[in-house]
Amino acid sequence: MLFMRDLKNKPLLLVLFGALIIVGLAGVYWWQRGDALLMQPQAGEEATDFVEKIQSYVVENIGQPIEGFNADIYLRAFPGLLKADFNRVKTGEGVYAYTNGELEFIRARNDVISSAEEAISKEGHQTLFENVQGRLGAHLSAGEVVKGIVVQGLGKITGTILLGPTCPVLRDPPDPECADKPIFGDFIVQKAMGNIGFVRFSTQRDGSFSVTLPAGEHYITLAKPKGLGIQGRLVNVVAGETTEVAITFDTGIR
Repeated sequence: MLFMRDLKNKPLLLVLFGALIIVGLAGVYWWQRGDALLMQPQAGEEATDFVEKIQSYVVENIGQPIEGFNADIYLRAFPGLLKADFNRVKTGEGVYAYTNGELEFIRARNDVISSAEEAISKEGHQTLFENVQGRLGAHLSAGEVVKGIVVQGLGKITGTILLGPTCPVLRDPPDPECADKPIFGDFIVQKAMGNIGFVRFSTQRDGSFSVTLPAGEHYITLAKPKGLGIQGRLVNVVAGETTEVAITFDTGIR
């Protein structure tokens, strides 16, 4: 009878024993996985690393943005970025929305308008990272994502900026005192179309300057106008090249 009872219980014992083995193996798996996850950068850490890298790149290669880090400056600095990457990216005072191939900024509060309203918030940078990572590859690290958006799209503009004429009547031979004068001051780079400040740079005392900009057309103008005749200058930046220009701003003196 005892033998028969053992035979009847044997299948149950085998099931229980198998279940214990499965639970034990699962525990080992999740314990190892937990350790691995602790060793890997978390999503928030990756996004933080991504933000630090792209902002450092902008400051180093272009300059400190006047109105904060917004979609416009990122799109200019990183040719590998798309307008769609900024969909649902929040700013301090609104959110970007990408619809029908266009990127639009939607202000959250109509009664508050500031010059830095489109500066992307911390939460918005997290969304930007997730959008770009999702497009390029969810397995990519922050460094690899940055490499994916950094394309050879930067160029350098160098030269001098002068102010002239400085005398109402030109003389023959020319009077050295009436020669165009170098401008020592601050300048703003604007969009080729529009008047939104992009980045700021300064000239040396001899009027010389050097500034790195994304490829394309940009408009250089004085931060503080020096006369009614002062005009800006349109420059074309070629990727990977240094273009030398001689810019003369018109005083309006005749």
